[in-house]
Amino acid sequence: MVPSNQLAISPYRIEVPLDATESILYSTLTTSLVVMENEVLKRVFSDGDFSDSELCSELLEMGFLYDSAQPQQELLRQTRQEVMEADTGVTGVTIAPTMACNARCYYCFEHGARWGTMSHETADAVADFLVENCTSRILNIAWFGGEPLLACDVIDRISSRITAAGIELESTVTTNGILLDKAVRERLSAWGTFRVQITLDGIDEDYNRIKSYVGVEGNPFEIVMDNIQALFDMGGVSVHLRLNYSSANRAQIEQMFQYMNSRFGAQENLYLYGAPLDLPEIKSCSEFDHDEGRLFLDVLRMSLDNGFENDELNTRTGINVSPDYNAVLGELMLSPFPAPCFMTNRWRFAIDDQGFLYKCHKHLGRPEFSCGNVVSGIAHTEHFGYYATDELHDPKCEACFMLPICQGGCNADRLLHGNKFACPPSKTIVKDLVMAYYRYLMGDNESLEKTMASYRREVDDEGHQ
Repeated sequence: MVPSNQLAISPYRIEVPLDATESILYSTLTTSLVVMENEVLKRVFSDGDFSDSELCSELLEMGFLYDSAQPQQELLRQTRQEVMEADTGVTGVTIAPTMACNARCYYCFEHGARWGTMSHETADAVADFLVENCTSRILNIAWFGGEPLLACDVIDRISSRITAAGIELESTVTTNGILLDKAVRERLSAWGTFRVQITLDGIDEDYNRIKSYVGVEGNPFEIVMDNIQALFDMGGVSVHLRLNYSSANRAQIEQMFQYMNSRFGAQENLYLYGAPLDLPEIKSCSEFDHDEGRLFLDVLRMSLDNGFENDELNTRTGINVSPDYNAVLGELMLSPFPAPCFMTNRWRFAIDDQGFLYKCHKHLGRPEFSCGNVVSGIAHTEHFGYYATDELHDPKCEACFMLPICQGGCNADRLLHGNKFACPPSKTIVKDLVMAYYRYLMGDNESLEKTMASYRREVDDEGHQ
């Protein structure tokens, strides 16, 4: 047992009132959850009374207390360092075969980026760079853009060159879906594609207005809907429908969920979710106020109430699956994470159409953020070091209760927009999320969507808790 004078109180805890006499205590570091009497909670965590050795021993084991000789902050730094220094070679990469796009979305983060499509020479250099540096011989590619399906020949060329070198290939495709015709769908197997993510903005004419496609004949919305149905009919691919929203269109996001659920809700390999637009000039998740947090939680409930739990990582047997993944905590954004993102790893990159290497897809097409290229190799530039570090960029993060979950927040948003935009969108609603998790645990195996649906009704009836 750690001596009482050596015990310290963990900052990585969330306290949620349960009733007049008890509160829920959740550790963002260990995911431990316990219900405590308020008097005991105050005595230990406010007054610093560690005289009850049995209680303190249990709280120490659960991570609510820690040995001051072994600071939790140092443990978190070590996990970031392990991700950064992991000598895995390239196991995952994001590639934009083109920065061009056939849509003109007003919110696109790539406004101001250079457009272009990868040449065959650059595609060969990209493939050669990946073959040389993929020491595990297992590779996951996220095809991104621009609109990646404008450059299917480039995807073909890189994929075939990699598989010909004996590397096992898995991939995901992020697309607007307008080009997912029969010919493209038949290529997915050769690309090793297990997931297609399609981004949607409204339905019918709202969708057509926001996307503002160029060179598309007919009704774009119905073309995309038909392509989605064809993906389901084909089978073998998980389909993620991302419904974009901003705080100004709550009614629209509700309408989108209802429509997509009625049209595709019976499909087993569907994951339907809402995602807030993330631009500082638009009131969105970048800098949440309380109302924004409530909307974010409501959108999460819209997904879960309709049965769309993202259990993909809990069921797949692919190369990037953690056996410890907790689908419920993942959905509720309460899971600790070893680093701000996997770009902390020195071998993780995004590659644009010119073959430049970046540490985040948000920098694609902006060579000033690059850290080398596929021909000359990796350059340990200032921007490389901004991501590949175990240090926190904002010292206030060290004592923040969210640190085990966000590990300092989004480096790209901090770099592009400032510290206040780096926090995860769940921060302002974290007590609601803990309450939802508690009710799930107390539900006697009741499904998460029913638990959250019940909680939503109570909040609607009683006001915010």
